Amino acid sequence: MSYVWNVAVVGWGVVCALTRWRWLGVIASYPAFVVGQLPLLAAYLVIVYTVLALVDHDFASPSGAAAGGFAALVMVGIVVLIGWELRARAVIGHAMGMGGPHRRRPWLAILTAPVPLGGRRALRVRDIPYGDDDRQRLDVYRPRGDGSGRPVLLHLHGGGFRSGAKTREARPLIRQLTAAGWVCVSADYRLQPHATLRDQVADASAAIAWVRELAGEYGGDPPALFVTGSSAGAYLAVRAIFGGASGVAGVIGRYGYYGGLTPTGDVPAMLILHGTHDLLVPAADARRFADRVRAVSSRPVVYAELIGAGHPFDMFASVRESAVAEAVEAFAAKTVRPN
Repeated sequence: MSYVWNVAVVGWGVVCALTRWRWLGVIASYPAFVVGQLPLLAAYLVIVYTVLALVDHDFASPSGAAAGGFAALVMVGIVVLIGWELRARAVIGHAMGMGGPHRRRPWLAILTAPVPLGGRRALRVRDIPYGDDDRQRLDVYRPRGDGSGRPVLLHLHGGGFRSGAKTREARPLIRQLTAAGWVCVSADYRLQPHATLRDQVADASAAIAWVRELAGEYGGDPPALFVTGSSAGAYLAVRAIFGGASGVAGVIGRYGYYGGLTPTGDVPAMLILHGTHDLLVPAADARRFADRVRAVSSRPVVYAELIGAGHPFDMFASVRESAVAEAVEAFAAKTVRPN
């Protein structure tokens, strides 16, 4: 019956999100990506399917009762996934040495994720050139109303160096930071194979230079510039800074690929966030990168492994992404005002 198939589809996503079956490729990674980021949506679907089955008296037979038992097991798995999300704030807080009570849980936001509530909180200026190529464009998001001296975040998207766009990842992060008074910038860069890796690093450096020079015109405080990257974007951000891009207060790597990158001296403070269930870049790789940076830099290096988080973990509003945004705010405050 359709109830079994519907629940089975959700159940496969739950199984993939709970496990680390990298060898299955996209058969596991795509369902894990969706359900791992949207466990509440999965729960709502199972509940709706079950209510409809009850109305149709589908549970009257032994096979129907077995289907109901299967749905109950799927719900148990979803509860585990939700529990992992709820632990994100504590995990990050422990890594950052943030003692004391945590903020109250935003239950309305939790129960309505991934639907963002509230009106538009930011003004967006689109497709500002920072170079001559059509891909050398960035968007600036700033809070409504007047203001200056705001912290600034520059985001570089992921996509394996060959795809991606400035409007894809980190949408919830940008939304939450602009609501907190930040100026956020999201930049495109040239893509392979039409550009080389050297070109892409140069684009990252150019975007950093643009923000450092012109962020003040949008209410930003250039000395409080933080650069973040998603996946390949993290590599480009880090390599640009290791290569000499200056004026950056801190770096935030999120499910980043870091290859063999190693600094040769002091670098800005770093916050590295990675998921335990990342099927593309193992958490061990990010952990080793953090260790390499700590070995040569006197600046703080914070590494936090988010339980159950995959690659990526920032496409939709979620409890985990809310905790990441809070961590970025706390990291910036400790970096700019360490005392």
